[in-house]
Amino acid sequence: MSKQLRWFLLLCGYLLVLMLAASAAQHWNYRQLTLKAQHQSDNLAAFIRYEIGRYADLPEQIANSGLLQSLLLELPDSKDQLNQYLFQLQRSADVADLYLVNPSGIVIASSNAHGRIYYLGRDFGFRPYVQDALAGQNAQYYALGHTCERRGYYYSVPVRIQGQILAVMVAKVDLEPIEQHQQQIAGLADSHFMVTGQSDEVFLSSVAEWRLTSLSGKALSPPEQQRYITQAIQPMDYAVRSAMLASGYPLWQLKIDGKAASFLPYQRALPEFGWTLTVLASPASHRSSLWWAFLLVTLFYSSALLAFWVRRERQKRHLQLVQHNQQLEQRVIARTKDLAETNSQLIRQIERREQTETELAQTEQQLVQTAKLATIGALSASLNHELNQPLTALQSYAQTTEKLIDKGYLIDAKTNIQAMRQLMQRLSVIVAQFKDFSRKSSGKNQLVQVNKLILDALGIVKHQCQQQGVKIRLQLPDLSPTVLADPIQLEQVLVNILTNGVQAMTGVVDATFHIVVKTQQQQVSIHIRDQGPGIEPHHLERIFEAFFTTKQRDGLGLGLSISQRIVQSFGGQLEVRNAPTAGAEFIISLAIAKTGS
Repeated sequence: MSKQLRWFLLLCGYLLVLMLAASAAQHWNYRQLTLKAQHQSDNLAAFIRYEIGRYADLPEQIANSGLLQSLLLELPDSKDQLNQYLFQLQRSADVADLYLVNPSGIVIASSNAHGRIYYLGRDFGFRPYVQDALAGQNAQYYALGHTCERRGYYYSVPVRIQGQILAVMVAKVDLEPIEQHQQQIAGLADSHFMVTGQSDEVFLSSVAEWRLTSLSGKALSPPEQQRYITQAIQPMDYAVRSAMLASGYPLWQLKIDGKAASFLPYQRALPEFGWTLTVLASPASHRSSLWWAFLLVTLFYSSALLAFWVRRERQKRHLQLVQHNQQLEQRVIARTKDLAETNSQLIRQIERREQTETELAQTEQQLVQTAKLATIGALSASLNHELNQPLTALQSYAQTTEKLIDKGYLIDAKTNIQAMRQLMQRLSVIVAQFKDFSRKSSGKNQLVQVNKLILDALGIVKHQCQQQGVKIRLQLPDLSPTVLADPIQLEQVLVNILTNGVQAMTGVVDATFHIVVKTQQQQVSIHIRDQGPGIEPHHLERIFEAFFTTKQRDGLGLGLSISQRIVQSFGGQLEVRNAPTAGAEFIISLAIAKTGS
């Protein structure tokens, strides 16, 4: 075999191995991107369903309102009252618009009647959601606003009085905030998304230039064109090709900021809205693995060639030594010496390389272990912060119990010991729930009486309040509302807020907690207000971030972050604001549980 042919075959082998390695790396890249896009799609779909679906029952609740029906019957004398009533409901529900349409399709009352853009007197009878509601059906519909030209989702129900449909109640949900907040909600830091309608038109997207364009480029049917009366749907500059070295994965070619880019799509249906959600991941962020594949293949192939060459040279030299042993003894000895030295140097190089690789692997393991220990250290410090409250209470109970035993009050001492046992059980539960800090609660929820829960929490911080002279002003409803939650976790939230409030009121004269429980419709809210210095305005938006704290000497800043996660796991909200007079006010909002008869 000639030398040129041998080198040609070696080069072909190298290119073949390199292509196989690059193909495997590319498949692995796209698989990881697909899994990431699937996770992002799950989060984003849940966010969209929540942001839109939470208003689904609102029109029916308003339509069944006795006040609305009485005002509707008194029209036109009650026109201003009806507009004001809808305006108040719109502000309270935080929905885009609320309006009433008469059987002729004309808007007779609207929450924006006194706004710059208003619907009053406009004809919306051509909208399908109005036509369906007038036919006696609850309807939902997505479209570009005919008047305000903002994209929205519409819920409509017929307003029946004595069996007759007198109007249609409509609630419009503004969809544009979804595009503004999706990055934080779904974690789309290096990806984009689009929501397409039934005719492949892009209705929502994180990229402005993609909105209200068509993927297919086909003209919309007349019913679909009704959604976009004031906007022409233009074709998108869009193409699909197979990924290089991974033909099983399609890549979408789209323009963003005027430049062509490739994206790996992951699609899922949102059938309740008639939409298709597509998350577009950028393969550019995972191309480094191709370079690693190239380097590893080159290193492996070079090493194999070097080993083969060394073995071949050794065999060649050995044959030469055997053949010329007698005739060229001195030359063989010199040549053998040179070969032995070369072999020794090569062995030393191989040993140094192996030692370097071993040290590199050990260093990587140490870095991983250091990262684990750092995380465990942070969590341990946070656990100490969370356990400090019940431990303080245990110490107080222990001191009190010693005094009661000395005085012979054994019954009271036994009561304190029982309370200490409960606190020790609570410590065990706190350690278990802190272990699940980064995961959603396993869901051992039950019906909880809010009044009793607040009294239990006050019992834990009672001693701390007494030590600092903090008074408690408590307003509880006669009939305690019931919520579905984990009582231990929810009580921990209350104790955490109360303890922070006690610390904030250190040194405050006539320090007082104001605790009020309010119920409205199907929701209960717990208001806890202290008389401390309040929270700096620039700290309000970060107060629930993990590891953010305003304390100078202690605290990891995890207490409020954990509390917010706990409340959110029950489907509620934890908010904070500065009170008008003085101090901070925390508000826990939860849905009232439906109890069976």
